[in-house]
Amino acid sequence: MLRGTVLAAGLLVGSCAPGPAPMAASEASERLELFAAGAAAGEVCTPQGRALLRGAVRAYGAELARAGVAWPALPEHEGDALRRMDLAVVTAFAAGFVEASDFQNTARGAVHRLAFAQWPELVNVRAATRFACGQMLELQQAASRLVVEVERYERMSARAEPERLRRQEERLQRAEAQLETLAAMVETEIAEARRR
Repeated sequence: MLRGTVLAAGLLVGSCAPGPAPMAASEASERLELFAAGAAAGEVCTPQGRALLRGAVRAYGAELARAGVAWPALPEHEGDALRRMDLAVVTAFAAGFVEASDFQNTARGAVHRLAFAQWPELVNVRAATRFACGQMLELQQAASRLVVEVERYERMSARAEPERLRRQEERLQRAEAQLETLAAMVETEIAEARRR
């Protein structure tokens, strides 16, 4: 019952927020590159900032769709890497900053499957974006770092000497531990919000 109340409150707050902002594809590309680099990432904690990110995803995806390009460019084969901007957008979706409706039709299902296959821990905390945005943003960035470290480890495991591989494995473990710690913090935040 309480979970339903929290979700309903989140939907009510979300319904008052501005919708995705219309923009040119060139502006969308710039905004997405800045978001992927971590600059201006905190803006998504405001309704206007989230509307700009969602608008950027829509405009950029629509422009690429007109050119016949599927976006985000998701891995087709095991071991394929995501580009930084594509990874940032997929994790933004997983964290609740971007909605499935912001992607072009062909990408919606694929983004959903990839996001929750890679980051199943985000499923339980996605609703927290509305009242624990800062923590969710950190969680989104930690998930991005973890994916990068996993991909680096997989590339190195075939050719790296044991010492370099061991150091990369330590980086991977730290990134995983950071993600788990942040996820636990967000879950605690959700539990405290439910008690209020």
